[in-house]
Amino acid sequence: MRPIAPASALRNQKVSAAEHLAYDPFVLWLEGVCCQRGGVPVIDTVTFGVARSELIVVQGEAGSGKSTLLELAAALRTPDRGAVWFAGRNISTLQQASLPFVRRNIGYATTDPLLVLEDSALDNVAMALAVRGETPRRALELARDALAWVGAADLEERAVSTLSAGQKRVVALARAVAGPPSLIVADEPGAGAGDHLRATIVTVLGAARDAGAAVLAATADSSLADRLVELGGRRIHLEQGRVAGAPAVGLVPDFTPAPTADLPPVALTPVRDLEACVEGSPARKGPA
Repeated sequence: MRPIAPASALRNQKVSAAEHLAYDPFVLWLEGVCCQRGGVPVIDTVTFGVARSELIVVQGEAGSGKSTLLELAAALRTPDRGAVWFAGRNISTLQQASLPFVRRNIGYATTDPLLVLEDSALDNVAMALAVRGETPRRALELARDALAWVGAADLEERAVSTLSAGQKRVVALARAVAGPPSLIVADEPGAGAGDHLRATIVTVLGAARDAGAAVLAATADSSLADRLVELGGRRIHLEQGRVAGAPAVGLVPDFTPAPTADLPPVALTPVRDLEACVEGSPARKGPA
């Protein structure tokens, strides 16, 4: 069995994303991240990681910084201070043009599905897989599997414009978990959802975790958070942008992941194109 090198040591080496994930179980690592809006801290010195086959639930009231934290995790925002590591690459230092290469490796689900209305549900899911580098045939195959996984196989050929709001959210969930990718980020996945959809969300996120994905979800709904924790998820409480009870340096997780060799075999969508990313001034600085 190969030993797992300390994450800090791996992050200082020039290794590929695949090599990194073979040794370091943490797919995502946020280190002392801070974010401000109008000079007011929204995220204040937060540190934690999400490992392979781990589900973390970030719980907090509205305005606690949950959505901003998940935007940082999904490479949609760059921290003002600190670092966000994905598959061994500090994505906080990447140029703006490189960030799409990171995002295509992350399944992201929000309350706003952002689907292509004229296309079918199947095409919407397959498009995300094609962007990740799957062949057209393989993308369609995985998209069908994902729609069946969320109980929406009957929606394959339906144009998204003809779907109800709940059906669109199910299709968006299928798109986020299709593959599945190494990291799934779900922001308020159960907001405004009925009991059936909420049950589907819990089941699918748990199944994605069991398949080997790192899953990070955020919710203000204590009932939904409890159900995810019952599946073996770890709960983090966020209050005014800080992990509740954590010192100024942030939270070092008490989770000790199993060595990679002890994890069940998985068939995650490979992390691609990170080696093509160009480091430079953080995206938040904008053009000179």
